[in-house]
This record gives sequence, structure tokens and C-alpha cells, in this order.
Amino acid sequence: MSADIQHVVVLVLENRSFDHVFGYRKGVDGLKGTETNLLDPSRPVSPSNPLFKVSNAEPYTITAGEGPAHSFDAANTQMYGTDAGPASGQPATNNGFVLSYRDALAKDFVANPTFDQIRVVMEAFAPGTLPALEALADAFCVCDRWFSEVPGPTMPNRMFFHMATSAGYTYNDWHHTFPNKTIYNSLEDAGKTWATYNFDQNEVRQFSQVRNKRACFKSFETDFQTDVTSGALPNYSYIIPRFLASADPVNSMHGPYDVRPADQLVADVYNQLRSNDAVWNKSVLIITMDEHGGFYDHVIPPAAPNPDGIDASNFQFDRLGIRVPAVIASPWIPAGTVDSTAYQHTSILATLKNLYGLADFLTKRDASANAFDTLFSEATPRTDTPKTIASAPHVPTPRTFATGAPVDHSCFGLDSLQQEMVHGVDVLTQPDKNRLLSLAGLPQTQGEAADFILRRIQSAFGP
Repeated sequence: MSADIQHVVVLVLENRSFDHVFGYRKGVDGLKGTETNLLDPSRPVSPSNPLFKVSNAEPYTITAGEGPAHSFDAANTQMYGTDAGPASGQPATNNGFVLSYRDALAKDFVANPTFDQIRVVMEAFAPGTLPALEALADAFCVCDRWFSEVPGPTMPNRMFFHMATSAGYTYNDWHHTFPNKTIYNSLEDAGKTWATYNFDQNEVRQFSQVRNKRACFKSFETDFQTDVTSGALPNYSYIIPRFLASADPVNSMHGPYDVRPADQLVADVYNQLRSNDAVWNKSVLIITMDEHGGFYDHVIPPAAPNPDGIDASNFQFDRLGIRVPAVIASPWIPAGTVDSTAYQHTSILATLKNLYGLADFLTKRDASANAFDTLFSEATPRTDTPKTIASAPHVPTPRTFATGAPVDHSCFGLDSLQQEMVHGVDVLTQPDKNRLLSLAGLPQTQGEAADFILRRIQSAFGP
């Protein structure tokens, strides 16, 4: 490989499967249009137990409940038709997505959901819906066999980006402190620089070995463009989207929120990185999702080695999670590449090891993951890469039906993930075992929660 790569930038968005985002894209292992799920896969089709067929009618925003479930048990139901998973003795067929979503809607107090509400879990975005992501796939590379690391929720999957394991976690726990060695330690050992760029929540604060390195924790809004323009972008950058609406809406793509602000973030990251030719010509941008978010995908996840010998009570970490979208952009990649190599989140860590000569792998998971540095096959950096890309159409400010007045996103209540994150910051920044199970006294609106996180982080770790 002759490519001179000095900057690897990773943006991890939230909770969408590959078929959900790129299922109707030509030239990839996407949807045929005939894939179905029964409302109850254990019973035959009938008027009360209909087949739900895939379509490209996914809306920007989900209006019923908090979106499909994506816990470990929910992922088992989606793949095996029962939360018992492989213990049921049945092979995975990905036939339980509709069943899982019906149950999730009931838990979200959506009584007697309509078939139109339920079918959302089988719907994909029509081509043209997410133009920034699609532009990068057109101009560079889309990977159609990139899998999440855990068949489950956000936090365990995000931990794999940082330490190639979740240390036995199959559920969200935002207040746990991990003493594990991270990719950031490995980079420092090799004399390489790193930074995280966030809007509010930052899961890297959970790693005791690195969380006090103040200069490495930055704001995307104030620091990323400055670092690109000045040539100070580190060797490795990890970007975390906005989880809480403050002056601006959530841009993580987490259901049920509008996906257009996330597509705008994709455009912002690329356009800022592309603005400095000297930096861009030595850069790689990877955009993926932490997990599938409960949305349908037709590909059965493969087996994988247990990363470190740590099992959960209900899981041996011997198989990957459901497939997610991933695009890789770099002037060293030919336009229109479709890579069907089996990748996973720890493929990023394996690639960093190759690019930067890191001494060791972190676990058996990144040691076994396929690296993608062979994609950087151009003899010299391309000069025809887009100067800028456009995002989805402007997101209109929601207005109340009664008065027509704009709605203040910051006044919205918190969903379950946001509550967990706020609680995690509370415990991490002021440890107190008596508060571990209590949400009492914590902020209850998006704006208050965003301010709370900022104040607590600055108090505990400095500005």
C-alpha cells in the first residue's frame, strides 16, 4: 500500500440496519422487495396474522413510540423469533422483527398499534432520502457486509470501537468505569495523536486510563473545523453525534427522531474535512452506525470469537450483531467501490494497527477482524472528489397545531436512552452508590439535560 494516511476520522451514528438505509441501493446486497415477516412467526398467515413486506416508504420520523427495540433480548427475537435465541434450537432466519416491534410499541404505551404503525420496522429509506450518505457511497465506498459487534444495544457496541470488547456487557450502563486498555493508549504508545469530538454525551469518559486527558476531549462545533483548517487534526478522530436537543435537534439518527439532522452532520463532517486539501489528501473518513436499532435486515450475522474470555449471563460473545451501513471516503479509494468483505466495528482498530504500526491488538476480536487498508489502492490521491456534498432538505422547525408557533426542541422530555445517559454522567462525575438506581432530582427535559452534562463534565474534568 502506497497511500499516505495520516488522519483517520470516524463518525458513529445510531441505530439503523444496512437494509433500512441502503436496502434499495443498486449494486449492493440489499433487498429484493419480496422479503417478509409475519406478525407472529409461530402461526400461519391469516387476516389477523398478516405478512409485512419490505418497502421503501420509511418516514423521516417515527411517530409512534420510541422506535423498534434493540436490546439483546429484542435482537434475539428479531433473528430467531424468540428471545431465547439459539437456545430455542432453531437457526436464525431474521423473521421476528415485526413481532419484536409490536411488543415494543405495547411497552411504549401504544395501545392496539395499527398495521401501518407496525410495518415501519420493515421499511427502508427510498433512494434520495439521505443524500449526504448516498453521495459518499457514490463517490467512494459502501461496505455491504459490515456487522455490529453485539446483537444488542448502543453502549456495548460503542465499547468495541474503543477497547475491542464490552467486558461482558450486553446492556447499556453509562456509569460503569472501564479500566481496560483502549485504542487511544495504543495510539499514544506508537507516538500517534487522538481526539474525540462530541456535542454532549461522550462514552470515552468511561475509560479511566484516558478520561482525564483534557486536551483530547473536544467540541465538534467549536474545534473540528479549526483543527482541520490549521492542520492540527490528530491521527485519529472519533466523532460522537448530538444525543440531546438543545438549541439544535438530535443529530444521532436514533429513532424515533428525524434522520435529516444526522444526514446534515454527515455533510458537515465531510465538507469540513474536505476544505483543506493538504489534510484531505492524507485522510480517511469512516461513517457507520453502532447497531441496527431494531430495523429489519435480511443477512444473518456470522460467528465471531469471544474477545477476552468474559461471558455475560446470557451470551458467550460468539456471534456478531446485525448488519449496519458503512461508508468509507478517501481520495485514495476509487469511486463507486462496493466492498463485500465481512467487516465489523473492530475492523477500524485492525486497520489502525496496520496504518500506524501499533504494537498489539487489544483482544481476540480486533485480532480476527478484517482490516480495510487494502481499499486505499489509488496510486495518488484523487483530484475529482466532491468539494462539498449536500444533505437532506432543510428540516423545518416543528410547529404546534394550536398556535402555529415554533416548538422548542429543548423542552421535549427525555426518552429512555437519554435518561440512561444523564444518569450515567451523574454517577460518573459525582460517584455515590446511593444514587445508582435513582433518577430523582435529575433533569427531565432535553435542554436541561444537555446543560447538566456540560456543567458536570466541566466540573469533573475541566473545560
